[in-house]
Amino acid sequence: MISINSNLSSLIVRSNLAASTNGLNQAIERMTTGYKINHAKDNAANYAISTSLASKLSSYSVAQDNVSMGLDMLTTAMDSLSLISDHLSRMRDLSEQAANGTYGASSLSAIQSEINARLAECVRIRTTTEYNGIKLYSDTASGPAFPVGPTTEPPAAKYDGFIEEVERLTEEEAIQQGYTVIKTADELQAMQNDLDGKYILMNDINLAGYDWDSIGTDSNSRNSFTGEFNGNGYKIKNLTINKPNENYQGFFGYTYGAIISNIGLENINITGSRDVGGLSGGGYTTSFINCYVTNGTIIGSKGETGGIIGDLQGGNIQNCYSTANIVGGGETGGIIGIAEYLDIINSYSTGNITNDGDYAGGLAGEVDQCTVDNCYATGNVNSTETDYLIGGLIGEVWYGTILNSYATGNVNGGTEVGGLAGEFAGSSTMQNCYSTGSVIGDEHVGGLLGLSQGEIHNSYTTSSIIGNDETTTGAFIGSTEDGFIDNCIYYSAVNSGLNAIGDNYGNLDLSGLIDGGILPSNPVSIKFQAGIHSDESSQILLELGFNFSLTLDVSTSDSARNALEQIDEVLAQISAKQTEYGAAYNRLESALESIGVSIDNLTSTQSTIRDADIAEESSQYIKMQILQQASATLLATVNQTPSIALQLL
Repeated sequence: MISINSNLSSLIVRSNLAASTNGLNQAIERMTTGYKINHAKDNAANYAISTSLASKLSSYSVAQDNVSMGLDMLTTAMDSLSLISDHLSRMRDLSEQAANGTYGASSLSAIQSEINARLAECVRIRTTTEYNGIKLYSDTASGPAFPVGPTTEPPAAKYDGFIEEVERLTEEEAIQQGYTVIKTADELQAMQNDLDGKYILMNDINLAGYDWDSIGTDSNSRNSFTGEFNGNGYKIKNLTINKPNENYQGFFGYTYGAIISNIGLENINITGSRDVGGLSGGGYTTSFINCYVTNGTIIGSKGETGGIIGDLQGGNIQNCYSTANIVGGGETGGIIGIAEYLDIINSYSTGNITNDGDYAGGLAGEVDQCTVDNCYATGNVNSTETDYLIGGLIGEVWYGTILNSYATGNVNGGTEVGGLAGEFAGSSTMQNCYSTGSVIGDEHVGGLLGLSQGEIHNSYTTSSIIGNDETTTGAFIGSTEDGFIDNCIYYSAVNSGLNAIGDNYGNLDLSGLIDGGILPSNPVSIKFQAGIHSDESSQILLELGFNFSLTLDVSTSDSARNALEQIDEVLAQISAKQTEYGAAYNRLESALESIGVSIDNLTSTQSTIRDADIAEESSQYIKMQILQQASATLLATVNQTPSIALQLL
């Protein structure tokens, strides 16, 4: 039909022109973006799927980075352990060499010096190795959630073996200050000729092969050392005393009102009867400041035996430590056997304690009206008797104050046995202290204390307990007579079935004692996020915590053979830890490959759904372009149809 008002042919051509133009524009968009789905309207379902795939691909890329960083962390951990292993292997070679029995004291001293240096480096590597601010061999991640414990940094040897740095005096300065200068072993021994003198060392002195007589023979003030001895930051090496039937044995026999400072004793072996110690057998109102005793054994068959001093009344012990093993017949401690009316501050012991008499502790056998502040003991304490007081830090505390201190060694044997102290009596006070070693005893056995009559504040124990008498065995305290407990914690999970207090016959108020339940995991663990989900399938757990304790003494063939056993134990620990790290490394590598496969497959899937086929789109573009041109040409023709109608009129 030909009409003037309606041009149907024009409408048809215009509609097709619009369709071809839209198709052309769509083809241009797809070719310029590379995607066939650019808007949800293009394909709503596939647009949603493609968006979800893009989110997963982004997460997988981050997971890939996570795993790569995990591999770098494990590489750091394994390489550092390899360094420690290399040092230990060298120390084993040196110990094997020393065990031969063909080396003199000076040669053994040289071997010991290299062992000490390498051991110090092993400790440094273990304590400082980190990755991105994370310490790789820490014992705990941030520590258990304890609101208690020491509030100050524990002491440790820092400056050439001393806790405090020593500013050495020159010979001229020493003489100006009234000191008598000592340079040889004979000059050192000659101090016994003037017991109230003021002496200072000017170099290290080796006493190997020297028949040493203790300076100051007994507790009579006329026969005691009453002067001052300043080690000036130097060391006395290879001190040997073998007088099993004589009392007051040590570098000094007995000190009275003396001052001993800045001296180190290395590679010592001392045997006496009663009042036996590394620096002094006994003493009265004597001060020991910034001193140490390392590598050796001290034996007091009758008692009052300690790493620094056997028996001291009055004075103080400050910034001192001992790594020597102590064997006593009573009142035996890593630092001191019996301490009365004095302060022990910033001091520690790492040697093992063996006792066949009463009162033994990792730091002190017995303290009477003393203050112990910022001290610790890590050695094991063993008693061959069942009737005596044994503690990880102190055997017996009598009217004492114990602050900011702890014990981590195992305690075995005795009556009134505790992870920190065997007996805590006479209105004593404890604050900010803890114990972690296992405790085994006969009766009155507790994780922190065997028997308590004092006040305990802000302290805790994670010690496991075995007591022969269940009625006097407690997870926190074996027995109590009286006292006070405030803000303290024990962990029942390590002492299944035990009450907090074994026998509370003083009816002590336990409202200030908390059951911590399950002990927080130890050592520290880390979770690698090796996937894109929040469940365990996307996590790889690794225990990072690693520690070792070594005190190596090669001063004799027997001790060198013992060192071989200790080194082998640590090497076995390192081998086991390396196996853990290696297995975790392999898992992370596998996870990295798996992530790569997932990325490839998701990328392929996303490409299938969203990517444009450029060949197809270019053909569509040409088709739409031709149709557009045809529609434009025809539109010009059909627009002439109304003029034909006019010609008919």
